[in-house]
Order: sequence, then structure tokens, then C-alpha cells
Amino acid sequence: MKRWLFVGKSDKRDLLLYLCSVLAAAGSKVLLTDGTENGKYRYSIGEGDSYQPLTEFYGFDVATGTTGFVSSMSNKDGEEKSTAYDYELHDVETLNGLTPELFTSADEIVWVTTFDRYEVEASRQWFHSLFHLWPQLCGLTLRPVFIRTVDSSVNSRFVLSLLDGLPVEWCSEALCIPWNESNLAAQLENDHSQRLRLGSLSRSYKRALRHLLRELASWDQAIVKRAVRQAARRQA
Repeated sequence: MKRWLFVGKSDKRDLLLYLCSVLAAAGSKVLLTDGTENGKYRYSIGEGDSYQPLTEFYGFDVATGTTGFVSSMSNKDGEEKSTAYDYELHDVETLNGLTPELFTSADEIVWVTTFDRYEVEASRQWFHSLFHLWPQLCGLTLRPVFIRTVDSSVNSRFVLSLLDGLPVEWCSEALCIPWNESNLAAQLENDHSQRLRLGSLSRSYKRALRHLLRELASWDQAIVKRAVRQAARRQA
């Protein structure tokens, strides 16, 4: 089982839902845990008025609140549940209900943000709170991913410089996932229809998605391409 944490004060639901859908299309058993403030995923998956602890969505499971964090950790029931999945993806936005073991047990920790100054500063404060709460986590290795990027004088190198002084290590070059009107339209349509379609995403977005999956899952390029096509066809 692989456990990936996606941390930071940004709305990264669309990215994680796309990743989970591709992993599930490839035949993997996938758990996505909603650790966002106010449980944002329930609006994307059709559970806006419900607090079901586990919901099946396009071939993968979505755990709401801290239920998923608790169930995948150290107790016996959690261990049995954890082994039922090939991949666990955790959207970590709030520190409530977490333990340092969640971070030390992760195979990958991905910092996801836009270039927006507020989101970057909010993430920086989030890391300060994390290391104040658990000083033993100083020195965490992070993979930087920038979402909704557009051509501008602001770039990933500049944004990473704003985090200088934090006790973290970057394990790779930053990945920038480009944004345009077709990607925004796909996100809005998916949210309001509570469906999940990849077909209308731009080629550049799909290319970045494939690159991220290759890095995280250690899949070769042919496997990733096939999985993305399968996900798009299943959701058409």
C-alpha cells in the first residue's frame, strides 16, 4: 500500500479526484481521505447534505472528516482496512485529529498550491504550525506541485523562495500544472453535476497529470497513458 499526503492551504479537490480516477481505472483499489476544512469533498461527490463516513465515487472510496485518517492508522481495524487499498491519498488541510505518524508513514508528501500570494502565505503559516506542534517532523521532504498556473512573471522558483527558512527539503523540481478556460469549465461542470470527466481537460493538463503519476506511482509512460485514456472513456 502506498500513502500519499497532499498538504497545503489550497483547493486541490479536482487534482486529487482526477488522480484517484486514473488509479482506479488502472485497476487499483484507492482511498481518498477528505481532511479539508468543512469537508469540501462532500459537495463534489454528491453528499452535500450527508455525512456518510465512506462513499464510493467512480470506482474509488472517499472517506470524510478524520474518519479516514483514524481508520488507516495504528489500530487493528485500521490496519485491516488499510491493507484493502493499493493507494491512500489524503488531502491534508487541517491538523485537527492528525498524528505525526501520518506524516512519517507517508511514501510521498506533496505540497500543492497556486501562485496566489494568500495561499502561499497561508501554507507557510500552516507549516509553521505543523513544526511547532511536532518539532520531530522538521526536515520533511516535500514534492512541490503548482496548480492553476498561467504565464506570468511569477514562477515556481520565486514562490519557493518565499518558503526559505522552513525546515523542509524539496525532493524534486517543481511541477506546474497549466490552467485555461477549458480546464476551468471542466472543473465547474464536474462540481455542479457531481460527476467526474477528464475528456475535456486540455492536453497540457493531461500531460502534467501523467507526469505526476509517473513520479508518484513509478509507472512507465505507456501504463500512465493507458490509464488516463481508460479513465476518460469510463467517465464519458
